[in-house]
Amino acid sequence: MVTNKYMQIPNSYKRFLLVYNPVEGRKKAHKRLQQVVKRLLCRNCSFEVIESKDLHERTDIQSFDSVVAVGGDGTVLSIVSVLSKYDIKLGIIPNGTANLFASGLNIPRNIDKAIDILFDGKMSMVDIGKAGEQYFALRVGVGYDADIVNGAGTFLKDRIGYLAYLIEGFKSYFRQSLKKIKITIDGKTLEVDANSVIVANAGNMFRNLFTIAPQTSTIDGKLDVFILTSKSVFDFLKVLYQILSGRHTSNSSVIYDKGSNIKIETKDINTHIDGEPWLKNTLDISVIPRALKVLVPAPVRVPAYKKVLVEV
Repeated sequence: MVTNKYMQIPNSYKRFLLVYNPVEGRKKAHKRLQQVVKRLLCRNCSFEVIESKDLHERTDIQSFDSVVAVGGDGTVLSIVSVLSKYDIKLGIIPNGTANLFASGLNIPRNIDKAIDILFDGKMSMVDIGKAGEQYFALRVGVGYDADIVNGAGTFLKDRIGYLAYLIEGFKSYFRQSLKKIKITIDGKTLEVDANSVIVANAGNMFRNLFTIAPQTSTIDGKLDVFILTSKSVFDFLKVLYQILSGRHTSNSSVIYDKGSNIKIETKDINTHIDGEPWLKNTLDISVIPRALKVLVPAPVRVPAYKKVLVEV
């Protein structure tokens, strides 16, 4: 168990369990954690700090008002698998390379604004996915998507951030090939030669700049399935361009569907679950509707006099 040197126990109305991954971002993770701790010491709350690897050992999780991920999507993923068993809220203070889950819920990277949400935010019930026994908040990727995510090394991500994924995407583009994949969506089976298959709970990618699933929602009780079957360089680039403008679902090289239970069978074992390598060639994926309580920004209140002006 990690010895906690950040322990504050005044009279408080909020108790937080802060969870961080010391490997994620290395020095950046420690620096940002110290900034979070410094700010919380000035707020009317109590908190404890632990490493993500120790969360599974805790038996007092429900004594806290919320468990707070101080990190990126990997840290969130490590918490989701635990919180799925408890009736407790998840708070997020983004500190990763991508922070896609936080971005999709409009949780800002700014530390002070993210901390404000812990105190004043509203609770949103969101869906989570499950691949085998592994939970996920964002997506499962096979093929080109997994090549990029798994290929971007920690060394580059720590030093150049999201640019590491762009570099790996460019390199993987020249190595990609069509793979035979069998996909079953709610009992309907499809066998395709695909460049990439993505099963998404949240489809936002690359700092929220675009999404592979325009109709995706974390509260609809469904997972979105994106299948890319481009057979030429020109068509592949055309789909990428259309993805940026949200018009790719009408392309004949894209198969887009939704489902609650998805099975993927392939000889390609290069897969990722929320950015973590998952080297298996068969995946049974399902959605757990409204399984996670997450603290998100509260709606902006419009002053009464502005409402009158708008209505007039």
